[in-house]
Amino acid sequence: MFPLLALLMLLTTATALTPEDAVRAALLHDPALAARVGELDAATGLRREGFLLRHNPEVDVSVSTDGTRRTGAVVQPLSITGEGINAARHARANLDAAKASADRARFETAATTRRAYARAVLARELLRLADEDRTLLARLRSVAEARVAAGEGVDLDLRLARLEQARAMAAWLDAQAQASAADAELAALTGVIPGELARDPLTAGRAEVGDANPRSDLVAVKAATRAARAAVGRERAAVLPAIGLGAFYEKDSGTEIFGPSVTVEVPLWNWNRPGLGVARGNLRLAEAVEASTAARAATEEARAAERLRVAEESLATLAPDIGAEAAPALRAIEGLFTSGEANLADTLLLRSRIVEGERAWMEAHAAVAVARIDVALTRQSASLLP
Repeated sequence: MFPLLALLMLLTTATALTPEDAVRAALLHDPALAARVGELDAATGLRREGFLLRHNPEVDVSVSTDGTRRTGAVVQPLSITGEGINAARHARANLDAAKASADRARFETAATTRRAYARAVLARELLRLADEDRTLLARLRSVAEARVAAGEGVDLDLRLARLEQARAMAAWLDAQAQASAADAELAALTGVIPGELARDPLTAGRAEVGDANPRSDLVAVKAATRAARAAVGRERAAVLPAIGLGAFYEKDSGTEIFGPSVTVEVPLWNWNRPGLGVARGNLRLAEAVEASTAARAATEEARAAERLRVAEESLATLAPDIGAEAAPALRAIEGLFTSGEANLADTLLLRSRIVEGERAWMEAHAAVAVARIDVALTRQSASLLP
């Protein structure tokens, strides 16, 4: 009962998460990674079965009802054309491919989790901005209503304030939906309900993207091509069926005889043409996938590096304290309107510029974080892992 209670508490309690904590949790709970590990388990099982002897021995024993006649035979089917050798090569290459795919999946899970973390932080910050904007518009509307009631304002200002407040309310509700979706995405990866997160999406991507390492997805497709080539050899060898080598024993009315036996299946009608055709088709597909993956990997690395360079250079040209400047600026324009030094139309225009700038600042941080994550993934850098 206690483990079930602990599990329910874990699933219903929000947990404070850093990007590193999120990656650690995702490496344990991500369904996509679990599927890759399951493929590795299956390939390991096939490799253990992939011995040179592909068929189990056959034992035949018979005894007559009167006990005067007894016979026995043991036969071991054995391919003399190399079917077992190619089957072992195929299983070994498949296992290599599965190991490389599982290794790559760890880095992909880490990158996916960091991107999801950046999106969740951004969504929460945009929700905060939308809430502050909604509150500000409520105050501006109250001032406009008070002026109209006192005979000092104009109806146009009041109508503008009400319409803008409705727009701000809709934006706030949409931001709530976006934040909930981002949290759900992060929870699906990590297996925990995200509580407090960092305030800056830039924290999701480490500043040092790390050195390049051999990409496991390239290793996996090369191993898959080797496996497909071995499968062609296996199916070609299977054209000639296995030969049964064994021994027999017979006792009849006190006479005992024994000796070797050979069983041969004559391939008159079945030449394994379907199996060979499928294997050759799979080999062509594996070769195409290998070439495609190599080209994609090279392009991804070059384009991601260029995108990161441009994003970081652009971010460096901006003032480092834009986020801190927005709140005083909003208070200043609210004070100008409240004191009557600015009309509502100018106040709303300035407010929208400030809010848009603050949103763009947060989105720029998220873009740089994602660019760093993408570069680290193309390099298969250890910086993605906790």
